[in-house]
Amino acid sequence: MSNRDDTTQHVAEYELLLKFTYQLLRYKFRIALVAIVGAGIVFGLSLLLNNKYSAQATVAINISEDPGGVQPNNYRGANTIGVLEYDFIIDGIQANERERLLARMDSFGYISAFIVEQDLLQYLYKENWNADTNEWINDFEPDMREAVKKFKTDSLYVFTDKKTDLLNIRLTSESPEFSARLANAFVRSFNEYLRSLDLEEITNRRRYLEQRLSEIKNSEIQRSIFRLLETQLAVESLINARANYPLEVIQPATVPLFESFPARKQWTAITLVLLVFCGVLFVVSMNVFTALRRDLKDYAERHEPKKLNPPAPTYYAGE
Repeated sequence: MSNRDDTTQHVAEYELLLKFTYQLLRYKFRIALVAIVGAGIVFGLSLLLNNKYSAQATVAINISEDPGGVQPNNYRGANTIGVLEYDFIIDGIQANERERLLARMDSFGYISAFIVEQDLLQYLYKENWNADTNEWINDFEPDMREAVKKFKTDSLYVFTDKKTDLLNIRLTSESPEFSARLANAFVRSFNEYLRSLDLEEITNRRRYLEQRLSEIKNSEIQRSIFRLLETQLAVESLINARANYPLEVIQPATVPLFESFPARKQWTAITLVLLVFCGVLFVVSMNVFTALRRDLKDYAERHEPKKLNPPAPTYYAGE
């Protein structure tokens, strides 16, 4: 008895599979036509979008996050002069120095300076810029805060390669040559930006030391200040001599050959596959829904009592 039930179940499942296959073969041309037309529409709409090109520069961050040697923690000098000299000479590396550098690269101060340096306001708001007269249309005044946000959203993308731990700087624009030039300029500009900050700090230190030197008459303190000034001069010379600090170019940005946006082929292929899948799902769902309605109707006819016709009225003679 069990073998007969299993055979009956397998036959029913096979018949159901044949039914679905028949329905798919019946609607195959319609499904293919809808998928091809939909993919063609998506491809046509993508032609209306402007092409964008991305150029990427790969750099290494030249910072010493884990320096070797011995660090004199909690340094205690023999006198106040020793402590002062240690603080001026020893510049400790922060534990999150890499994160601090990336945050400074993404900061409003640097991005705004880069926009001004490269004259990117006219590019970011080209719809409001008259290239013939070199003036803003209708006295338009760009907001630097919005310009920085727009540049970081539409053009700039910075990420770290997890395998090599190298930093990738990607710039996107509507011109391949312009994208490559911006990516390489971004690296050079950031190095100059950090160098200027370090030199400004050294200048402030030297100005303070020179001021104290003119005020203090103690010969021992004056000799200490002279040593500090010599140290600051050596650090300044080292900073000016380092061309690849803190970013060293590993692979400069080259002119891209193909656009990065829009991905027309990818969008078309995805649309084609999705429409074919949706068409198959629609045919299967339609057959399931039709079979369910038929079974519900048969169930109702078998189990619901039929309504009896009311008896005909009886008439008696004489009435």
